[in-house]
Amino acid sequence: AARVVRLQGIGMWAPGGLYSSYDSKYQPEMENWLSENDFQKLISSINTAIIMRWPCVPCYCFSTVCCPFTLGLSTLLVRCLCFSDAEMAAQETIHRVNESQACRDSGVTFKLVYSRCRSWIEVSREQRR
Repeated sequence: AARVVRLQGIGMWAPGGLYSSYDSKYQPEMENWLSENDFQKLISSINTAIIMRWPCVPCYCFSTVCCPFTLGLSTLLVRCLCFSDAEMAAQETIHRVNESQACRDSGVTFKLVYSRCRSWIEVSREQRR
């Protein structure tokens, strides 16, 4: 069975559940999985990829403020056009992180998980026999 650590979303929230960044605090459960230095490099690359593709303030405000007046259309429009870039960047970076030497050597994988308009990153490691 895999052991899992959840890195909660922090920062701004996007309709659909993506956050502008995820918790970069090194968890004690990961002590035997990855070095703190490796973990910081990996989570930093994920957070940077999201932030670099995060929508500008006017787009973010438009989607949030206009939502009731457009019956959610503004949220859908901005989600499809803007937030999807950030999500794609996150998924591509997580894929690269999982292929990194640090993850391959330790058996650790990162995964972006969504549930009920929220998200988090799961860091897991299969127990070695």
